[in-house]
Amino acid sequence: MAIRMSGLMSGLDTEGIVKELMSAQSLKKQKVVKAKTKLEWKQTKWSDLNSKLTGLYNNFVTKMQLSTAYKTKKATVSDATKASVSANSNAANGSYTMEIKNIATSQYLTGAKIDVSSVSDKLVDLDSSLLNKEISITTGDKTTKFTVAADTTLKDFTSALQNAGLNANFDETQKRLFISSKESGLKNAFSITTSGVTDTELVGRNSLRETAGYSSMSKTDKASFDSAMQMLQTSGVDTDAYNEALDTISNLSYETKKKNANDAATTFVKAQIYSEKYAEYEEKAKESLKDTYFDEDGNLLTGKTQEEYDKAVAQQADKDTVAYIDSQLNESDVKLQIDEAVFSGKTEADMADFSAAALEKYYGDGVQAFTGMDGVDVESEKTRLTSVVRDYATITERNTILDSSALTGLGLADITVDEDGNVKVNGGDNNSSNTSIPKGMALIAGSDSKIILNGAELTSSSSVVTVNGLDISLTGLTKEGESITFSVATDTEEVYNSIKNFLKEYNSVMKEMNTLYNASSAKGYEPLTSEEKEAMTDEDIKLWEDKIKDSLLRSDSTLGSIINGMRSAMMTTIEYDGNKYALSSFGIMTSTDYTEGGLLHIYGDPEDSVYSAKDDKLKKALADNPDAVIATLTGVFGKLRETMSQKMAGSKYSSSLTFYDDIKMKSDVKSYEEEIEDWEDKLADLEDSYYKKFTAMETALAKLQSQQSSMSGLFGNS
Repeated sequence: MAIRMSGLMSGLDTEGIVKELMSAQSLKKQKVVKAKTKLEWKQTKWSDLNSKLTGLYNNFVTKMQLSTAYKTKKATVSDATKASVSANSNAANGSYTMEIKNIATSQYLTGAKIDVSSVSDKLVDLDSSLLNKEISITTGDKTTKFTVAADTTLKDFTSALQNAGLNANFDETQKRLFISSKESGLKNAFSITTSGVTDTELVGRNSLRETAGYSSMSKTDKASFDSAMQMLQTSGVDTDAYNEALDTISNLSYETKKKNANDAATTFVKAQIYSEKYAEYEEKAKESLKDTYFDEDGNLLTGKTQEEYDKAVAQQADKDTVAYIDSQLNESDVKLQIDEAVFSGKTEADMADFSAAALEKYYGDGVQAFTGMDGVDVESEKTRLTSVVRDYATITERNTILDSSALTGLGLADITVDEDGNVKVNGGDNNSSNTSIPKGMALIAGSDSKIILNGAELTSSSSVVTVNGLDISLTGLTKEGESITFSVATDTEEVYNSIKNFLKEYNSVMKEMNTLYNASSAKGYEPLTSEEKEAMTDEDIKLWEDKIKDSLLRSDSTLGSIINGMRSAMMTTIEYDGNKYALSSFGIMTSTDYTEGGLLHIYGDPEDSVYSAKDDKLKKALADNPDAVIATLTGVFGKLRETMSQKMAGSKYSSSLTFYDDIKMKSDVKSYEEEIEDWEDKLADLEDSYYKKFTAMETALAKLQSQQSSMSGLFGNS
């Protein structure tokens, strides 16, 4: 920036003069700023209009071009207290006769009252015979097994029922279990049965878990293991399900053993490296800490002790050695060491030469990591375990015994459902036939809905029967020999209203486009500068800017093209069944008022204040000749969809689904911003130039005055 001397010698108002000069020069910059502002307003105007056009396209045009939009059906039922009917576009028009024989129910089991204080009570405290009993819960084609242990609570039991897909709850007030299927119908009926587990099987199960390394498995693997165990118990020997379970358990064990062996081998290699490298890092630690604890003569510094030094050295050496080990674990030679350790059968004796620090750090109390790992051969685990699994499966098959009375202590009984949906309690046909049923237990069997529709028996697992495009919701039964009727017909009123709603939205968008295109000129109006705004009221500023904004799309070629394209599409002629039709054929007409710009009216529409007295040709045609109406509307609106799709296709100037040149506008705004920055630099340089010239003038005047003073002094002394 030039040194500024503001009229010290000349007496001129330098800053005022420069400001006036810069004001004239700034007019060019202001012109660019105003052009940028107008373009940004135009972007906003187009963005708003684009949202309305795409809304019309997505929410109306794309739907109204499809014939399904005009196949709305309605059903009328003779007795709405017993059923309601919903008909979709595929439902056949006509009359139907129906008898309602049954409405689907869910299966409900209410337990007898039991002597228990809360859900935290243990099951074996209710009945000691429950210990080790296995409860099978079957819902549909899914069976879940639950074994009662010594610490199993009533809450655990209800959770097992819930996990099996049932509603289950223990009411502490009523002291009863309430169990029901989540959905109605026979396919959702449930069975709850129990079986005893012999001591032999328990030994086999525990042996299998121990052999498979169950305790070392992750939570996810344990769940997979338990699921496979259930499959072994429920599937026949050598069936596909049985063999799949064998493979699952064997693979889980194989991966667990492999991981354990790998972890142990990694521990072994870490300890080995630690023992080899610790001394090296110990010497480095001694050297690095020497000056902190000793003087140049090797004497301890004041306040320092040998014990502190030794401890610091040990800590530093340990830290550096561990860091080195961690950095080496991914190195190929270390990985090879680990692999060799896995398969070489390392023993505790192999660790005899490890340092005490390494043993303490990596093995803790003793050398548990290698306990039982002597001579580990991971690959042999799979074959060995398969044999153990088969032995267990044989034990299970031989020793599982039915125990249908085990649930009595819970106020329940064994419930089974046969293929026909018949429920049996403890093997009996019903509650009354079996005296072992707890007193107070109640059972409601699940059932399907059953109707006779036009002479055919139909069923459903829910209270809604779906058939041939009809959703029949059942709410009551018909009496023997009684029937109800319902009819299905095209809902012309609904179709009429959907056409009317579409045209209302179309007219709204078209009216806005006409207004924007035919707006009054704003010639002579430009965006205001901050100085100009200071001299105006807020209301005047708004009126001024609104005048400009309203005219931004006046006679816009892109907007004009959209308007003409959409109008033309709506005037399309369609040929159907040898005749030609247009919207006007069905009383959808433009107004005689040309200033409306092609807005459409439905003659006879009671809500149209101008044309409500006309004959409603559209409503009559929908009733008398619906196919011709549908063919015409889908053809015309299909042409409109095609036209709008073309108008909003992407190009190098516009994005897809955009009716205007948004890409070009963004680019132009950026160009204006760059031009404004250039002008700001030019004006700053020009202002400095003006000040330099005035400063030079002031300097020259000062020099002249000095010379005059000197000469006056000389003449005065002569």
